[in-house]
Amino acid sequence: MSTRGTSLPRNPDWRDQAACLVESRDPEDFFPAGTTGIHLIQANDAKAFCRGCPVALTCASWAIQHRVSDGIYGGLTESQRRRITRRGHLTDDEITDLVKAAWGRDIRNPLVEAYLNNSVQGSSGHVWWRRRATTISVAGRVFTPAQLAFGVGHGREPDGHVKATCGQPFCVAAEHLADSTLRRRAPARATA
Repeated sequence: MSTRGTSLPRNPDWRDQAACLVESRDPEDFFPAGTTGIHLIQANDAKAFCRGCPVALTCASWAIQHRVSDGIYGGLTESQRRRITRRGHLTDDEITDLVKAAWGRDIRNPLVEAYLNNSVQGSSGHVWWRRRATTISVAGRVFTPAQLAFGVGHGREPDGHVKATCGQPFCVAAEHLADSTLRRRAPARATA
């Protein structure tokens, strides 16, 4: 007689159709470590991915009903789900209406959208620009990829020239970029 456990067949459920599982996305993509800068970009990217999922509404409702406190579920952050649960006991229809309303209020910033659509995550935390063009026009303004990434990641327009501080000259990871103000604040490097 075998001592190994046997698995019983389980009934299929909505998770079997979840885009994050079907497309084998990294679970960490849906759990940003913060709410600003690069973490905000990560959250917006996860939310956009979720909104294209065939079971996004079911996923968001499940997370609300089970009071899941971390991560992006069904295109909603923890704080968005908390705002819904604060209303008290809700029917399934009320939850559906509130999720759809939250999605409607969650208009993405065109700068974030342009950054996400034109960059790709590389190794060691570096991000590379996909396009050959050295500028991009967004909402009637022209940016270099580094200016766009800096503005999205730091929440402000850059002061002067933006440079990569990681040693990779064409990296556009927001946390690897510094403008004139940040370079002045950086501690002086010791020379030998």
